[in-house]
Amino acid sequence: MDLVFAVVPALDGPEARALWRIDNVFIIAADCADEAGWRHIAKVHQAAVGEIDVMVHCPSVRGDDANRILRSNWLALQHSHRFMAKRGGGTMVIACRAPQPGVFAPALDAALAGTRLSATAAILDAMKVGLAPRCNRLVFDDDVAEGPFRASLAALVDDRSSFMTGGELLLSGSAGSDDTRLSGKTILVTGATSGIGRATAVEIGRLGGFVAVGGRKPKLADETLELVRAAGGDGMVVPLDVTDPAAWSQAVAAVMTERGALHGLVNNAGEARNKPIAALTAADFDFLTGINLMGTMLGIDACCEALAASGGGAIVNIASVAGIRAAPGGSAYGASKAAVIGLSQSYARAEGNARGVRINALQPGLIWSDSVADSLGEEGAAAFRAMIEPKTPLGRVGAPDEIGRMVAFLLSDAAAPISGQAISVSGGLEFNLP
Repeated sequence: MDLVFAVVPALDGPEARALWRIDNVFIIAADCADEAGWRHIAKVHQAAVGEIDVMVHCPSVRGDDANRILRSNWLALQHSHRFMAKRGGGTMVIACRAPQPGVFAPALDAALAGTRLSATAAILDAMKVGLAPRCNRLVFDDDVAEGPFRASLAALVDDRSSFMTGGELLLSGSAGSDDTRLSGKTILVTGATSGIGRATAVEIGRLGGFVAVGGRKPKLADETLELVRAAGGDGMVVPLDVTDPAAWSQAVAAVMTERGALHGLVNNAGEARNKPIAALTAADFDFLTGINLMGTMLGIDACCEALAASGGGAIVNIASVAGIRAAPGGSAYGASKAAVIGLSQSYARAEGNARGVRINALQPGLIWSDSVADSLGEEGAAAFRAMIEPKTPLGRVGAPDEIGRMVAFLLSDAAAPISGQAISVSGGLEFNLP
């Protein structure tokens, strides 16, 4: 029988980051590939639970029945709209089994591909009727341990995925634990003087990490370090121009001298210029790729040896939804961010096999901050939000701390089975671009 978890109330708040609270989970067993099974679920949940905040669908079907797996997931998507309509769509996770690497499993591959498409379509259908569900997938192979599975499931339910819909976490291999804290870990964050970089640094500090605050503006870097310490962490300021190989060498040397180890790197520093291709110059292109692409590559090359020496560690590269879906004006910026995704996946294969370093790319949507608003001006900012928000399935722009929370999770030991992935934390914006 399949399992449907109806969680009441929704798991949010700091305690949910550390533990999947099974006492808050109401489990309904039914044949979820059959309409009668869903009638049974509806009857049980309405009598015993009432409104559902979160639904986790775990189809039990294994083997070669692709149609049955896909039908079970499709029906779960359909009924989630009904069960959670009064919650604005609620939060849904579909837990999907993946084929073992190198194993011929056409049924699982077919069902997973179909589920990805139907989940996206269900999100877009929800928009049409005024719902804004968080609907994501947790895909795992047979080797995954219980600890990281539970931790990843919790991350897709609580506020670490608050700006994530239509996304996916893929768990592969038996490494990892349920520990999402960063105590004892030293992590270098570039572009940490504002926006996503600052929010990430503060979140790492809140989880007990030591933050090397990288940036070109000393006063703003000092402000970030104060916020890190106020959150309960500690750190140091590291002057860093990510386009300068010598600056990278000096930054890593400074961290190793101070701490003796490096456990994580967040390549966040970046720039954006969006213009029609005819209005861009070669200098514009070189400026964007120099920071967004080459700055990321220099960082990986500079840090991998130190990360490997500290037990492997993790790198998170901040890309953009512009790197996975083209839009007018994005020929150069989008190209640089798409290149970051490709770079991340290539390095993940090489460094994961050779030195145990995990590397992922994260794709934010429109993340609002004071610097974004200031760069556009009051009228321009209002117009830009008015254009983007109706295109975003969650119906809003994101906040820097919503990116920081997912980055911090990916740096933790609980995310050890996650590498080589391009993970969107975008509110689903890419589904409606341009």
